[in-house]
Amino acid sequence: MNEHGSSEFQAGHGAPPSVPNIHEHAEHGHHAHHVGHGHGHHGPSVKTYMAVFGALLICTLVSFVANVAVRQGVMGAFASFAIIFLVACLKATLVAVWFMHLKFDWNKVYVMIVPALILGPMLIIVLLPDIVLAWKTTGP
Repeated sequence: MNEHGSSEFQAGHGAPPSVPNIHEHAEHGHHAHHVGHGHGHHGPSVKTYMAVFGALLICTLVSFVANVAVRQGVMGAFASFAIIFLVACLKATLVAVWFMHLKFDWNKVYVMIVPALILGPMLIIVLLPDIVLAWKTTGP
């Protein structure tokens, strides 16, 4: 109980160590930082998800039309392959950026992706001599 007869702690005066002092946070700017941002949804809205979904549907339609065009002889196989490949790359990028939240979480994810992109080719280069020597046949 405090001097006023209540058992409530006053901020900064006798509060237990596990309870953060609100005045200290405000003095250091932490409280103002959190108030401006809110604690709501961080990331794309439902409208954005639906727009990306629509773009994915259009890309799928383009790939389908390119495939049908080859089967009917309207387009060459290489041109169709190039279109389908580029559309697949666009679709993969849209999925990674929006549905996997790489646009918002890149600061956390790149720490794992960049080393993998460096170590993968290095592993192939290091193992290449063993792979080549394994195919070498030995004579009788």
